[in-house]
Amino acid sequence: MTEYATRTHAPQAIDHAVPAAPDHALEATDPRANVLKFLSMLRRDRAPILSAYATPLDFCLAVIDPDHAEAKAVAARAQLDGLDADMRDYAVSSAYALLIGDDRRKALSAYFTPPVLATATLDAIRPFLEAGRAPTILDPACGGGSFLVPTARRLIDAHVAAGLDITQACAQATGQLQGIEVDPGLAALSGNLLGRMIRREYGIQQDTSGIVRCANTLATSLDHGFDLIIGNPPYSKLFRSGLDQLTEAAGRADLGGHTNLYALFVIKALDWLKPGGGLAFVLPTSFVAGPYFAGLRHEIRKRARVVELAMHQQREDLFIDATQDVCLLVLQRHGPGVADDYHYRLGWIDAAGQRTALGTASAPADGEPWHLPVALAGTATAHHHQLIAVNAASTLETYGYRIRVGKVVPTRERALLHAEHAEGRVPVLWASDIRVNGSFRFQSGTRTGKFAWYAPINPESAAYVCRGRAVLVQRTSNRDQRRRLNAAPVTKSFATQHKRDGYVAENHVIVLEPLSTTPMVSQEVLARLLNSEVVNARFSAVSGSFSVSARLLARLALPDPSTLPELGDQFDAALATAFAPIDGVLVASETKGPSKDKA
Repeated sequence: MTEYATRTHAPQAIDHAVPAAPDHALEATDPRANVLKFLSMLRRDRAPILSAYATPLDFCLAVIDPDHAEAKAVAARAQLDGLDADMRDYAVSSAYALLIGDDRRKALSAYFTPPVLATATLDAIRPFLEAGRAPTILDPACGGGSFLVPTARRLIDAHVAAGLDITQACAQATGQLQGIEVDPGLAALSGNLLGRMIRREYGIQQDTSGIVRCANTLATSLDHGFDLIIGNPPYSKLFRSGLDQLTEAAGRADLGGHTNLYALFVIKALDWLKPGGGLAFVLPTSFVAGPYFAGLRHEIRKRARVVELAMHQQREDLFIDATQDVCLLVLQRHGPGVADDYHYRLGWIDAAGQRTALGTASAPADGEPWHLPVALAGTATAHHHQLIAVNAASTLETYGYRIRVGKVVPTRERALLHAEHAEGRVPVLWASDIRVNGSFRFQSGTRTGKFAWYAPINPESAAYVCRGRAVLVQRTSNRDQRRRLNAAPVTKSFATQHKRDGYVAENHVIVLEPLSTTPMVSQEVLARLLNSEVVNARFSAVSGSFSVSARLLARLALPDPSTLPELGDQFDAALATAFAPIDGVLVASETKGPSKDKA
């Protein structure tokens, strides 16, 4: 069996994120806490469990078999008492992921969808489930059965409600389902969890052994299409070499070293859908607006219309042992009778799985960014949110600044970095020099002292050396921070002190360098503007990853410089008036022609 060739796995893995904890630290009424307690016990007893059982699969099958009397399986089963059926399955699947070891788990990107998110996904695609009498459904990455099992339950209940007896309903539902999973143990576990659910809840001994195919989805050919494809594909980047067979059908979504497995899963799934069929995937938010993913957005829109994009509230407590911003993407394959008006629903999914409608946005077909619902969190609305401005708007270039990313990459240039100043060395500005209050202080961080000075090669001709008063922006952030954008102006005293030799920025800093000594907007006003609530809310609508895109920052639609308020206590409040004429978040791209983002 061919496995996926991957590197740099996402979600971002957290080492030992389930520490052993005393019983009183976990509330019995909190299902997730009970799952963490269960996994904590398994982490502690992993070695003896693997000594007692030939494989992690054998242990997991013993846990779900009520007649299996081995002590470790009985103890594990007892930990799951009180959980509902889907949470028990989630715990068992997570146990398998823990027992196979960190390296194998990361290679598989085995971080499973929690039941509340799976339920919200199925609620979002109810029209596709109910569109036909017996829609055919595929989960192409069905490790753990997170979608397979609850989908089967809904199908069985629908068939019973339509008049089938329970035996016919179970046979009909399982005949509609198919899964693909690259890991043999997870493939077997998914089929067993499905069969156990049918036995426990419906009293039917249904053969589910052939429902989940053990195969590499990206290298698999199917001889028929599906009405609905659901899942949570792996989030791992691909090695460039030896993957032509996986990326040949990706079109513009093939980004070489930046291509991610989930992008290829989306394209593969869309090609397997019948005309008019639906797709619902849980995906990282980075593809929604990031410039690197313009090709993926283009390929999606070439094949389908966007139905819904819903952001999940959590990033740290959603997946066990991993941190990831995710959204639910619902698509409909182009076909006869499928209208394509570019509009899609914006939504918000809270920690309990409740969905809130946040209006609509537009998905242009040319790879332009789509609108994220992050900045709108929790406020129900039917408003249409326009992303590309039609009315005239200013940009950072209009204000008199050019944008560049800090040049210094410490891991590559360690020999040029020094702790002490000497002739020919210039200061290195780090992201930690941008303070939370919007001020700048050289060497504000405690861990950058050894790399405070940089010895540029040919400093006189080095274009990356800055000799003026720049505004610095942290290049990495996340939506758990108070602000998405964190900016600070270099102080006059620092710029004057280093006017002759200049300074450089580390790679996690974006430098906004004035094009003249008198830009239209001062450094202090620009930093205050970028740190404002209104600008951060607008930028969050196009910032789906932890990285702040310099290219999107350059396109941020800003007020006319003459309308910006004076600095002072009322600055942020007065910005509402300045932004009133701005009808979009970004200015149109100069390279893509007219936008199709119309209200």
